[in-house]
Amino acid sequence: MTSQLILGNGNGLALASDSATTLLTPEGSRTYEDATKICPLPEPHPVAILQAGSVDLLGMPLGVLINQWQASLGGLRMSLEGYRDSLLSWLGHNLDNWTTQNAMDDQAYKALRNELLRLRRKSLPILKGGEEEWLEGGLDALLATVPDEEHHDATLRAIQERSEWVAGSLVFDPALPPMADGLFDRLGSRSQENSWTPDSVIASAFEGLPQSEQIDQAIHELFHLMVGRNYSITGIPLTHLTFAGYGSDELIPSVASVDIEGAMENHIARSSLSTKNAKRLGVGFALYQPVAQHDTIEMIISGHNPKLLQDAIRDVVGPYPVPSGGRAEAEGDLEDISDSDPDEGADERGAIEEWNKAQQWGEEVFERAIALSDRKNTRKFMRTIAALEIPSLTDTAKSLVAVEALSKELQAAQPTVGGNIDVATITLADGFRWVGQQ
Repeated sequence: MTSQLILGNGNGLALASDSATTLLTPEGSRTYEDATKICPLPEPHPVAILQAGSVDLLGMPLGVLINQWQASLGGLRMSLEGYRDSLLSWLGHNLDNWTTQNAMDDQAYKALRNELLRLRRKSLPILKGGEEEWLEGGLDALLATVPDEEHHDATLRAIQERSEWVAGSLVFDPALPPMADGLFDRLGSRSQENSWTPDSVIASAFEGLPQSEQIDQAIHELFHLMVGRNYSITGIPLTHLTFAGYGSDELIPSVASVDIEGAMENHIARSSLSTKNAKRLGVGFALYQPVAQHDTIEMIISGHNPKLLQDAIRDVVGPYPVPSGGRAEAEGDLEDISDSDPDEGADERGAIEEWNKAQQWGEEVFERAIALSDRKNTRKFMRTIAALEIPSLTDTAKSLVAVEALSKELQAAQPTVGGNIDVATITLADGFRWVGQQ
């Protein structure tokens, strides 16, 4: 992880980033403090790219790829979203220069096999009768509870329920689902002697379980639904890029972000495309964009801790008062509470009504705290940012990232934020300038 902060106003932008990077290996994790996460574009482009999350894309350091992409820009300036889209397009067209189709297929193999192994052995969410439930212990546990002659139908039903749940998941990249048919047609036509196929994955992961044409078809439907909904099918972990600066003919700074989730064929899988412009506040403009870890920064700016407040409300309200009648009552159906004991039923109804009132009160308190925090603290902070000169803007950005790092140290957390804090500015007059970097 990392911690980065972009502050901006009519004078320009201040960028601050820590330099810690944590590498995960089979032997454990190791944190280094020499990563450069701010990458400026060359003149005449008043833009920098801040990188958080994974440091590579399918094995190649993303900083190297960004440097190579810069050579294709020439002197033509574009909108900030244009720079972002240009990089994504360049990465897609140049994938075969540093990776192979087999390497990308390996990501799909891991995702498909892991899905089947979870379905077989682990607890995972499914939709049963249109409502979410958990398949505890997977198919192995389920089949142990039903007669042998029902194993086939139980297996088919569980796969279909899992597919229904996956189908209800958000599509993180709309370009991916239309690619599913072509992907599985290509994978299915490969020689099984030299490589895996979807059918060989099914045979391996479902060995010993009921198999039939119906079950195979249901699993293939599940595989298709995963494309665009399951992040690991295109390769993880995630890389977050934030483009900060000035687009062509723009006087007000802005940021444009994207989460890169891997690749499929010649398409870079992406999600969370967003753009934020500096907002007009009174006599000036202000922009505030934290990236990755920023809980402490948010707490300083807002003046309160939303998560702590939610936990406190939850402690005061207490757990839902489950009636003695069982599950129907736990779902709030007061009419189904047994009336075998009128006094007990009335007490249970009263407890549920009181809990609902307390829950509503807690929600109102939380919403009120957010509104007060915004009015009394956040807006004041933004108005201050709008009035700062560039030196004060950079000092503020650096100090806030430093406090985020300090909070991790004081809480004895893993040092995922730390090292030297790199600081830079972007202005229309001077373009990108380092203020402090090691």
